[in-house]
Amino acid sequence: MSYVSSILGADKSTTSTTSKTGAASLGQDAFLQLLVTQLQHQDPLSPMDDKEFVAELAQFSSLEQLTEINSGIDNLATLNEKSQVMGAVNFIGKTIEATGTAVSLTKGKATSVTFTLPEDAQTCMVNVLDSAGTIVRTKDLEATKAGDVEFTWDGKDYDGNVCDDGQYQIAVTATNADSEVMKVSSTMSGTVVGVTQQNGTYYLNIGNDRYVAFNDITNVVDKTPTKTSDSGSDSGSNSGS
Repeated sequence: MSYVSSILGADKSTTSTTSKTGAASLGQDAFLQLLVTQLQHQDPLSPMDDKEFVAELAQFSSLEQLTEINSGIDNLATLNEKSQVMGAVNFIGKTIEATGTAVSLTKGKATSVTFTLPEDAQTCMVNVLDSAGTIVRTKDLEATKAGDVEFTWDGKDYDGNVCDDGQYQIAVTATNADSEVMKVSSTMSGTVVGVTQQNGTYYLNIGNDRYVAFNDITNVVDKTPTKTSDSGSDSGSNSGS
C-alpha cells in the first residue's frame, strides 16, 4: 500500500493511558500511606513539626491535582481521536484530492496524478519510479503552460513493455524561461471507499490501493485540469512507445 502521511493515534494510546493512570494512582496511595505511617510512629514527646506536616499535605494535594489533570487530558485525547475518526468516515463516498505522487498500475492501466506548474515551463520532465526508486520511464512534455496538468502514464517502460502491477511514484522536474527549476506540487484524486489503520495511523482509502492522510486532503470537489496522456517523446537510453 502507498501511504502519504499520518492522521492520528491508535489503540496504543489507550494502553499507555491505562498504564500512566495506574502509576499515578499508586504513587498517590503510597504517599498517603507514608504520611499516615509518619503520624502513627512519631515521638509523642517530639511530635512532627506543624510546618513540615503542612508542607507534606500541600505536596499530597498537588499530586492529587496533577493526577486529575492527567486524567482529564487523557479523556480529551480519546474524545479528539474519536472525533477525527468520525470526520474521516464522513468522507466515504466523496471524491477528493490529496497531496501525493503515488500511481497505481493494474493490468497496464495507471491512475493519474495532477501536478501544478506555478508559471509557464520551458522544459517539463516526468519520471516514473518503481518501489525501489528506479526510473522505469521518463516523459518529456517539453514547453508546458502554467496551471494544473493531469498526467496519465501508459504503464510501459522504455522498451514498450508493460510494467508489473503495483505502486509507482512520479517526480516532475520543470524549468522556467530563465532555466530556473520550479517548485512543483502534485496531487492524487479518487473516491474514498474506506478508512484503514496502519502502525497506529488512520488513512483514507481512495481506491487502487492508494491511501492518503486526512490532513493531506486539498479538495473535495472535482477539478478539470489539462489532461496529458503518456504519448509523445520519451527521454532515456531507449525509445518508448
